[in-house]
Amino acid sequence: MLIAKDLRFYRSWIVATVLVGVVALWLSGSSEAGGGPSFGFILFMTAVIAFGVLLSMLGIYKERQDRSHLFVLSLPITPAQYMTAKVWAATIAFLVPWVVLTGFVLLSTLLTARPDGGLPFFVALMLFFLLNFFVLLAIVVVSLSEVWSIAAILLTNLTVTPMLSWLYRLTEQAQRAQAADAWWSADVLAVMAAELLLAAIALGLALTLPSRRRDLT
Repeated sequence: MLIAKDLRFYRSWIVATVLVGVVALWLSGSSEAGGGPSFGFILFMTAVIAFGVLLSMLGIYKERQDRSHLFVLSLPITPAQYMTAKVWAATIAFLVPWVVLTGFVLLSTLLTARPDGGLPFFVALMLFFLLNFFVLLAIVVVSLSEVWSIAAILLTNLTVTPMLSWLYRLTEQAQRAQAADAWWSADVLAVMAAELLLAAIALGLALTLPSRRRDLT
């Protein structure tokens, strides 16, 4: 019930993120190749990152700050059940546009004559965004502190540019972006596996650590 309630609340955010993401991908694909990220690519990254921040801050932290969660806690549920439902709702809400947009790019690339060379970079970047979201979510629900939440937003956002540059070099996009076939090197696959593992750990912390609290007031 709590998960469904939150997902109804997030519905407009999910739709907006998907629409902005698709438009951004279209703009990115229709722009001329250049020496740096296109406007469409920057818009795409901004939409995904901003959606994760909205889910964590407005969907979880602000509800507690406004104390609107107290009504829900008056129902026959435990604080642990409440926080678990909030985390799962935010996770599902983020995964919907993440899966849709990632799948859209993969299918539109693999099923057309477009070069596949950029896929390793894109997949690794999307996995990084997933990891970034779960780290932010974990810090917000574990600390429930404004200072720590703001610090987490700054931390996760500051890592985007260095990671973007590093993944670009790791996947050799300067030479392979327009290649017909994708180059899934051992290093790239190892990075993707590490991103998935760390994302799973962050999600696990977000689900388990808050459940130890006796109250959330």
